[in-house]
Amino acid sequence: MSDRPKETRLSSAVANALDTGVLIPTSLPALYRLTSIERIPTDQGCCHRATIFHEQAALRVTWTTRHPDVTLSRGCLVSIRWTGLLICKHGEIHVARLSRLDRPLPDANLLATIPTSWVSDRSLVHRASALWERLPRGFQHLFNAIFWDGKRFHRYLTGPSSLSGHHPDRSGNFRHSVEVAEQAIATGVVHQTAFPPVLILGGLLHDAGKADEYRFDAAHHRFSLSERGALIGHKHTVLEWIAAARAQHRVILPDAHYLALIHVLTAARGAPKWLGLREPRSLDATILSMADRLSGEGDLHRQFAPPQEGFGAYHPHLGGRPYVVSQTDPEGAAS
Repeated sequence: MSDRPKETRLSSAVANALDTGVLIPTSLPALYRLTSIERIPTDQGCCHRATIFHEQAALRVTWTTRHPDVTLSRGCLVSIRWTGLLICKHGEIHVARLSRLDRPLPDANLLATIPTSWVSDRSLVHRASALWERLPRGFQHLFNAIFWDGKRFHRYLTGPSSLSGHHPDRSGNFRHSVEVAEQAIATGVVHQTAFPPVLILGGLLHDAGKADEYRFDAAHHRFSLSERGALIGHKHTVLEWIAAARAQHRVILPDAHYLALIHVLTAARGAPKWLGLREPRSLDATILSMADRLSGEGDLHRQFAPPQEGFGAYHPHLGGRPYVVSQTDPEGAAS
C-alpha cells in the first residue's frame, strides 16, 4: 500500500524557495522516511520516483541515474541530495538523488518520520514526539539507534502489547508505551528524587521487545507468538537492543543514567532470588511499575467495562468483572 500523498506539502520557506528557484537548505528536515519508490528504465538510464515523509514536509521526488539505485527500500531513512536549484514539475521535485542513511543521527526526532499508514492516530505520534524532545541527547541517540532499522521500528509502532490482554489491537504496544511514559512523569513530577528522563525512556522501551515477541501471521490475518517470544521474551530482547546500539553506534551515556535505565527495565518486586533479578531500588523503578500496571488495567477496563454502570465482562487478568460507578448522583444531577 503506497503512502503517496495526494499533494506535496511544503513549508512556507520551501514554497518561497520554489518561487525563487533557489534552495534554502535549512528550510527542510535532515531526514525522511521513504514510503514508496518506482524505478523506470529510460534511454538515459533509470528514472526514480519516490515519496518521502516527514511531519514538516511530505514530498514526491524524482531523479535519473545510469543504473537503478537498489540500496533504497521502503521504510528506510533517507536524505536529499540537491541539484542546486529547487525545481518542481507536476507535483514532483527534481533532485540529484536520495541517499540512504545507515547511521543514526543523534539529534533527529525519529518519531517525526512516522507515516500515516503506520500510525493513523496522529495525536499519539505527536505525544510520543514531545516525549522524545524532553530527553537528554544521550537518551535521544539511544532511542534512535535502537529503532533506526525501519522494519523494527514499524513492528514497534504497529504491533499489539498482548494477544488477548491489554492493548491487543494494532499499535497497541506503542499506545501503551506512550501512556506509561506520560503517567510515569506525571507521578514523578511531585517527587524530587524521581528522574524524568529515565521515566520517559523507560516507559517507551519497557515493552519495546514485543516488536519481536509477536509477529503478524499474514495467512491467518492475526498476530501470534514468535519463536523468540516463546523462548526469550521481550525484556531480554530490549536489553540486547540497548547493548548493540551502544556498541555499534557509540552512544554516549553517563554510567549513572545507563544503570538507572537498565534497573527500571529489569527490576521486579517479589521475584525469586535465584532468577538474579533485583528488587526496585529507585523511585523511578517503582513509579514505572505502577504506571505500567495502571495503563494495562485501564485498557482492560476500557474493553470489558459495562456501557453504563454495574459489572462488565469477566477477564482473567482482572481477576473478575470490572465494576463501574454511575456518573450521576442519586438525584440525577451530574457528579
